[in-house]
Amino acid sequence: TEQEAVQKRTFTKWINSHLEKHKLRLEMNDLFEDIKDGVKLLALLEVLSGQRLGRKVRCLWRTEQSIHAVFLYKAAL
Repeated sequence: TEQEAVQKRTFTKWINSHLEKHKLRLEMNDLFEDIKDGVKLLALLEVLSGQRLGRKVRCLWRTEQSIHAVFLYKAAL
């Protein structure tokens, strides 16, 4: 619906306003696609919490293997 599309755009803009504060300067383009690997979700969590994630988790950001995506999602939750 139109309301869902507006909410998706609004939330994406809100996320991007926080992601621009992260050192990786990530940008959310498609909310539903861009959170699948967990990288941008964890970056957002770092910005909102003011805490850095462990070194091991940050190193996994460079890979696109599904097992690592599951790990990142679990860490974000």
